[in-house]
Parts: sequence; structure tokens; C-alpha cells
Amino acid sequence: MNHCRIPSHCRLMLAICLLLPLAGCPDDPPAPGPGKGTPGVTVVEPLRLTPKLIAENNRGVGLLEQYRYDQAGKVFAALVKQQPRWLDAKVNLAIAVLNETQKGSVAVPILEEVVIADPEHAAATYCLGISLFHANRIPAAMIQFRKAVKQDPRDSFAAYFMARCLEQEQPAEATTWYQKALGLEPYFQSAHYRCWDLLRQVKKFDEAGRHMEEFSLLREHPLSVSFEYKYTLMGPKALAIRVGLPGVAGSTKRPDGPVFHPPATIAAADSLRLPAAAGLTTCDINADGRQDLFITTPVGSHLLLAGAKGKAVESFVLAPEHPLVKVTGVIAPLWGDFDNDGLVDVYFCRRGTNQLWKQVKPGQWQDVTGASKAGGADLETIDGVCLDLDHDADLDLLLIQRGGPAQLLNNNRDGTFEDISKKVGVDRSGAETAAVTVADFDGDRDLDLLLLDVAGKGPRKNILLWNDRSWRYHADGKLGDLATASLTVALAADTNADAQVELYTAGGSQLARWQRALDGSWSRQGLELEGTRGAIGEGTPRMALADVSGDGRLELLVGTSGWSAWRVPDDLQDTRLVEVADSGEHEPLSAWTPVALDHARGPAIVGMLTDGAPLTWAAGSGRFEFFSVALSGKKKGRYRERSNASGLGNQILTRVGGRTIRASSLPTDSGPGQSLQPVAVGLGGAGKADYVKVVWSEGVTQGRLDLAVGSLYRIEEEDLMPTSCPVLFAWDGTRYRFVSDLLAVGGLGYLIAPGQYAPPDPTENMLLPAGLAQPHNGRYRLKLTEPMPELTYVDRVGLVAWDLPPGWHMTLDERLATALPDPSGEPIFFRDEQPPRRVTNDRNADMTQRVASVDHRAAEVGALDRRFLGRLAGEHSLVLEFDEPLDAGPGQPVLVADGWVEFPYSQTAFSAWQAGASFDSPTLEARDRKGRWVTVAPSFGYPGGMPRQITLPLKNLPRGTRALRLRTNLEIYWDRLTIVRSESCPGAVRRELDLVEADLRESGFMVRQLKDQFRPHFDYDQRAAHPEIVDPEGFYTRLGAVNELVETVDDAVAIFGPGEEIHVEFAAPGKVVPEGWTRRLVLETVGWCKDMDLYTGDGQTVGPLPGTGRPARARDRLHRRFNTRYQRGW
Repeated sequence: MNHCRIPSHCRLMLAICLLLPLAGCPDDPPAPGPGKGTPGVTVVEPLRLTPKLIAENNRGVGLLEQYRYDQAGKVFAALVKQQPRWLDAKVNLAIAVLNETQKGSVAVPILEEVVIADPEHAAATYCLGISLFHANRIPAAMIQFRKAVKQDPRDSFAAYFMARCLEQEQPAEATTWYQKALGLEPYFQSAHYRCWDLLRQVKKFDEAGRHMEEFSLLREHPLSVSFEYKYTLMGPKALAIRVGLPGVAGSTKRPDGPVFHPPATIAAADSLRLPAAAGLTTCDINADGRQDLFITTPVGSHLLLAGAKGKAVESFVLAPEHPLVKVTGVIAPLWGDFDNDGLVDVYFCRRGTNQLWKQVKPGQWQDVTGASKAGGADLETIDGVCLDLDHDADLDLLLIQRGGPAQLLNNNRDGTFEDISKKVGVDRSGAETAAVTVADFDGDRDLDLLLLDVAGKGPRKNILLWNDRSWRYHADGKLGDLATASLTVALAADTNADAQVELYTAGGSQLARWQRALDGSWSRQGLELEGTRGAIGEGTPRMALADVSGDGRLELLVGTSGWSAWRVPDDLQDTRLVEVADSGEHEPLSAWTPVALDHARGPAIVGMLTDGAPLTWAAGSGRFEFFSVALSGKKKGRYRERSNASGLGNQILTRVGGRTIRASSLPTDSGPGQSLQPVAVGLGGAGKADYVKVVWSEGVTQGRLDLAVGSLYRIEEEDLMPTSCPVLFAWDGTRYRFVSDLLAVGGLGYLIAPGQYAPPDPTENMLLPAGLAQPHNGRYRLKLTEPMPELTYVDRVGLVAWDLPPGWHMTLDERLATALPDPSGEPIFFRDEQPPRRVTNDRNADMTQRVASVDHRAAEVGALDRRFLGRLAGEHSLVLEFDEPLDAGPGQPVLVADGWVEFPYSQTAFSAWQAGASFDSPTLEARDRKGRWVTVAPSFGYPGGMPRQITLPLKNLPRGTRALRLRTNLEIYWDRLTIVRSESCPGAVRRELDLVEADLRESGFMVRQLKDQFRPHFDYDQRAAHPEIVDPEGFYTRLGAVNELVETVDDAVAIFGPGEEIHVEFAAPGKVVPEGWTRRLVLETVGWCKDMDLYTGDGQTVGPLPGTGRPARARDRLHRRFNTRYQRGW
């Protein structure tokens, strides 16, 4: 039986083709007469939509919102088959098709049917317009957009596309339409850029400059708008249409009942009498899945362990013999996994030397303060945070000390900590710090530090330190009144889910909100509490941010002797807070904090009465349901520890019914102390979340679908490849086959130490596997793709055919060189091969068969360093023994190696640099006649990425060499190792093939598969959903033909990013290869790539553009013409 494999998007297209005849198309013949009845009048049954059909449509919409385009398309296709006259379902089908196939031409016939049936269907008109535009049918698209702007004169996207259609022929009118779009949507960043470009061309530089200024200001604005052919970014009329039954409306009214139950004592702790200076934190200390409570007092600590499963969530048992309660002088515990072993540890802020207690085995605790050098200064440490402040996958410590400066202890990842406070400026030149707030205030994915000055000690000077990474900070010079404000506590959060963090502060009895404007300045808004009930009052306030109503928005909890919860309006201009709940009548509380006791009902409050016992305010019936998420960067898969194991500092974005809910695993309690608990997410009455996206602290995103309320979900960071060099596919006669990746040698901004970046080499030639690429209609077809979050800059791509006489073979002088000499990229011809007789590794295991052929069964590398990606726990060596001396044969000996490498990323390099751990490139040694090992090529290089072949000419071998040794601690998988004898081949024929086509396209994200020994493989026929992948900000090459950019080396580069490709076709030689001869193909490339690692130089922007120093005039002319597609960035 023959099996034909059809890509998912092709299966969807096939289903659509089968459906189209059901409803006809514009060129169909007239329908037959209606038979009996009025001549020329067709009796049409009214469209009847059942609850089942509507539910299925809305399920399809949900799949679109989860970016599962293929599945959504199948749902809508089935609905159209059942109800061919259901126009909204057809529009939804077209939207799914456009997003799945990225081919506007496929969606066009579906939408044409709708506008013929209903010319006033506004969504169909607009979607037909953008589909025609995508298919480069500009005149036809303009017809639709002329209708669209009449149907909805307020649609800024329709006006924008009206201008796009007019740009080439009528630029002045196009400018007018862009300005209309801006009148409708002032934050339309794409329209500002197009205006700038058109006005610049007619030399209206002042007006153009104003648009560029607005364009630049909108780069960081959370409400800025830009158009992309991606779902949710194509305009409101390109969103799928939800349908409801007539007369049935959804309710968002909160359930009846209280948000919190009245306070109840904890039976096991009823006898405790806690002083006013008591503190409270929560953590699952014994790993039973339930939150425990740790109480600190000046005279000792108490541990309340959650009751056994099946008991009430508010039940606890006192654990007086636990080793942690015996630690004296504790003021504030900081809970986290400091060594990333999967077991929670604790850092005790104390009166005197602090202590770090490690859980060496489950339930077994050990004081490791001395060995870890984590004791800190000999002061009273009143608070602190443990977070991955430098984004190197471990928890660092930032400590607040009474009478002294803040102290920053860097986790060295070798079990020790180092005080770097003065080095990075956290000590503020010795000034005392009262409190710290950690957040990503500027939205650039790293954590910034707000340090509050001490009240009553001279002029106040709060400072905000912007994180420049690599342990570099600079102070914000635009704090204004925030710099001198008298503040006791401050918390940061995005309460209205607009992707911009606000700062909430308490000073005295006054609450305020601070916002950062586009120009970087800060403004204060005094917050008004509804009535007088729940006002702060006198004393030191405590503050927390938590969703306690289940509506998906954070409430502000604040109080001194008690607490009250206040709803924060989504409109940040509204300063009136509405009370949701309060703690009621009771004696003063010494401390309180939200605790995730019930994952279905959301946070409870646990508080401690002064001179009394702990109380719980359990979740009441007057709230929507929740689910909880416990995050961990401790991976079970391949990519070890690129985020901290405690899951701290990550963002959680939840999509439900077209709405986005934002949450964070940063601390949202003013302390003292830092709890560790799951993040509660309320869904506002929905039964499940359509989609949950985690943005890990390293910047990688990960999704989960269909998370239902009522449960705790433990999400470990998946084995996702965070970035990759561009990936090459070749047409093999039946399909596009994966070859390898390219241009790793041209990596831009790769960090090797703080402030030091590896120099890129933009030239790489690749010998394609023999016989892989086959011509199609007289052309070789190749694809250079970006299936991962990365940028590629292609200057030239060429294809060379080498015809070799009988008996001759070739390889290339190529490798990722880490020492001189650099490879030339030139061919190496040979007739003779001298494979090793025996190969053994550093563990004396025989690896001869493992390295005898390219079979993807590489030599075993030994133990991996679990701390650092791409590094081994020890040195891996291979000894190659030969029957005959290597210097005795014909020609020059050349080492040929096939294999692949696991690259350390910039973040990994920084982390290893801190720990003093080196990445040692392979060194080649030869054994001389006396048995001594002589270095032949120190740190010469390695295979630069996925499976490929490299070579090393051997020019300085000791006489009579019969053994070679490779040594490295890099994670390199040697698949084949052999020696060939390089000779000149006068009969070899070189033909440079003509570049016939070079086209930049949107291709989607090919599925990455991880084979044995972590060998990466990509399948071009399968696509992975990568929702909300964000592109580095800047100008990319517009889609379409890019021949002029990639046919010559001139520094004019084609720029493309995630989910895109350059498709190239070369004319195959007309001359047939003579019998006995061999044809080999060499892909020649000049270009660069850049990943989005947090520590990669300029990793968040397209610029600065790379180059080789050639004259800029021709390059700039081509860039102005081609590189006009702006992508928003992070």
C-alpha cells in the first residue's frame, strides 16, 4: 500500500476545495429555476442555528484564540458543510485558512462567496481586502477597501489599507488616508511610519520628522497599534465572529455571598500568643502539595504544617520540633530553591549573621551558611528578596539591613554567593535603604530595582536602578517627585492587563499610584478610598496585590491593624477604589498575608492577632472560581535550567473568551519575608481558560491549553529550543528535507564575558548531502527558514555545482573556528581515506563503530554539567589509532569530522563566567614516536550547530604519527571521524548556478523534533503553534522577491525573523553528468544571525545592521526600497 503524507495545512486546503462547490463561486452558472412558484424567485428556508451549532462555532473561535488554526479550520469547514448559507461561519473559515496557510489567495474564494451573498457583510469585505492584498492583487483589494471605509468609516485598519493600496500610484492620496487612519487611531504606529516614508520622499522633512517622533514614542507604549498578518493583529474585523442565541446574554455578575468568610482561629495554634513584631510567610515546606505557615517572633519561630489531605483547607498542625523553628533571631524568611535541585530551601534574614538552610534530602535540612558564604553583613537584616536578578537561572539575594546599605549577594552557581553590592551600585554609596521593589518597569524583560530611602533621616532620595544586564545598572534620572516621596511600602503590578506596570505606594496614611509616561517621566495619582471604612489609619502599613474576587483583575489589599481589599479600576485615570472586603472587627493584627489554601476558590487571608493567635479569612462564596499555577524552571527535558527552579519572576498570560488576564510570579506582598506559593488565576465566571502562556524569565514562551477551574497545574519549563540559527531545507524530489542550520559562525552579539562579544564570521559554505537535492522543473529549490525566535540577515546566497571525475570525492575547509587559521571554505579533493583502526574514549570504552559512519549514533559524551547548557561535567576525549603513519600517505592528511554541538547561549555564557566555568573548544593532539602527546591544533573549533561536516588540515604532525586525541568539555556529538588525503583535482568542473528566484515568505514554525543524543531535526511539513511570538523591534524586508538583496555581496541584507523564510531556486545545469562522474552541490552564504537571548548584544532590536565595511550608498538605496516592514518588538 502506498502512503501519501499530506501536510496539515494542505489537508485543510483540500477540505476547503471539497466544500467550495456547495455554495458556488463567482463564476458558477446561474442556479436552475425554482420550479413551482413565482418565476425567478427562489424560496429560501431561513437559517436556523441550534445551540449545538453555535457552541461548535464558538469552540472554533476558541481554537483560533489558542492559535490552533488547522483544528479551527476543520471545525468551521464542518459547520459550512452542514449550513452552507451560514456566512459568519464562512468568514471564520476564511480567517482560519489565512492564518494557517499564510496564503491570501486560498481565503479569497471563500470570502467572495460571502460578499456575493451579502454585499454589506463588513467583516467579509475587510477580510477579502486583506486577503487580496496579501495575494498581491492590489487593484482588486482596493475595490474592497473602498467599500470597507464606507461600511465603517470609523475603522482605522480599513483606512490604513486604503492608503496601502494607493501608495504606488497616488502617494499624496495615500498620505491623506494614513492621516485619516491616525485620526481614528492616534496610536497606529504602522500608519505613522508609512506617513514618514511618503512625506520624506517628497522632501517634507519637518512633517515627516513629526511622524517619526510619534512613531519612536509609541515603541514602548502598551496601546500602540501595528498591522501584521497574524491573528489578533490584523484588525478587529479579522477576529473570528462569536455567535450567541437570541435573547441569551452572558452574566458577569459576581456570585452572591461574601468574598471572605468571617475570621476563624486555627485550632492547632489557638494557644499561641504572638507579639506585635511577629512576621508571617507561607511555603509548601514539606512538599505535600499544601501551603504551610511559618511565623517569626523576637523570641522564636513557629511552623504550622497543613493538615493531611481530606482535612479542611484551613486545618494545620504545629511542628515544634522541626529544625527550622530552632533557628533563633529570625526576622524574615526568604523561601526558594537556591541550588535548583527541586527541593525548597530557605534564607533567614536575622539579627546578626543570616543563615542559608538547604534541604539536602526531602525533609532533611542543613545549615550551609559557612560553605556558601551567604551570611551577609553583621547587621540586622529586616527584609529581602530572592529572585533571579541577573537572569542566569538561579536565585540571588537582595537584602535590606537596618542601619546599613542594601546588600546584593550573587549566586555563583557553585554553591557559593558573592557580595557585589558596591560593584553594581546597589549599596547607594553606603546610604541606608528601607525597602526594595523588584519589577520589569520598562518592559524589556529584565528586573529593575526600586530602592526606598529611610524616612526621617535627611532629604529622601529614592532611586530606580535600570537593569542593563551583566550586573550593570544605571539610575533613572526622570523620577521627579518619586525620588523625594516619603514612602513606606511600594508594590508593582499590571492591574489592568495593559502590559505596563504601575507602582502602588503607601506613605503615612496616603495611598498613591505612579505611572511612567512615554518620555520616561513619572506621575503620581492620589487614590481615593470609597467612604471611610477600610481607610489605612495610623501605623506601618502592609500591602498586597491579589485577585480575591476571581474576576481576573488584581485587588489592592492594604491596612495597618487590619486589612481591606479594594478593586482597582481598569481605567487608570479613575482614582476611586471600591471596597470589596475587609477584615471586620477584631483586635489589631501584627501581620497578614494572602495564602493559596484552596485552588478552586482563590486566596484566603491569614493574619495574626497582636498578643493573640493566628486567624484565617477563608475564601467566601461571593467570588468566581480560580485555578492555580505552580511554575518551575527545573526541567525534566533537555535544556537544563535556563529559568530558576522556583519559577519566580515569570509572567502568566491567560486568554479566556477573547480577554487577556495577566499575572506574575514576582512577590506581590510588602513583607517582611518572601513567600513561595502558586499563582491564583480567576476567570471571571468562565469554566476554563482557552490558553495560558508562560513567559519564562529567560524570555522563552510556553503554552498550555484548556486549563479548567478548580485545579492546581504544575508547569515545568518544557524542553523548548529557545533559539536557533536559520534552518536549511532542500527539495529531494518529493518533499522538502531538513539539511542543517547555517550562519552560526555569523552570530551577532554572542556574549563571552560581560562587555565582550564574539566576532562574527559572515561567510559559510555548506556541502549538501550527496544526492539529496533534486531539480524540479529544471531548478534546485532550497529554503532558508527561521522556525525559532531569531533574526537572519542574508547578504548573498549562491549554489555551485562541482562535477568530479570517477574515483574522486570532496569536502570543504569549513568549521566554526575558535583559533587561527580560519577556514577558507574552499573544496578539499581526495581519493583516499584512512579511517582509524580503533577509537576509545576517556572512559576506555570502544567507540570505533560509533564514529565509523554518518549514522546519527555518535560517540557517548559522558556526564553533562547540569548547570550550564552545552557543557560537560568533565573532559571528553577520543583517541584515534591508525594502522599506518598519517604522514606517510599521498597528499596532505585532513581530519574530517561529522557531528553536532549543543550551543551555550549568551545567558549560559554569562552564568558560567560568574562561576568561573570555562567552555573549552576541541584541541587536537598527536602521539609521537616516544609516546608523548603533542598539541597540533589548540582550541581549533567544532561543528557549528546541527549535524554537519567539518575539516581540519593537519600540517604539523610529528613524524610517524599513528594516534590522534581530541579533547573538549563542550557537548559535541562526534558522529564520524576519519582522515582523508587531500590532493589537487585538475579535472573537477565548477559551475556557478543562476539564481532564478529569491522570495521572502511567511512560512510558520516547523516542528522541531529531538532525536537520540539530543540531535535536532525539523519537519517542514508540520507546523508548531507559537502564539504571540514577538519579533525584535525594527524594519524587516518586505515580503516578496528579494533577488536584488541576496544575489551579490554588498552589505545590502534581506532581513527576516521568526516564522519566515527565503525560498530560492537555482537553474540546474543543462549538461548531464558523465557516466562515472559525481555531482556535488555547495551552498555558499554570506550573512549573519542574532538570537533573542537576554544577554545577546542588541538582541531586542533589528539594528544596528551588520556589514563588512563596503560603501554604504548602494546598500542604503536597497534598504530604503526593500526594508520597509516594521515589526513592533517586545
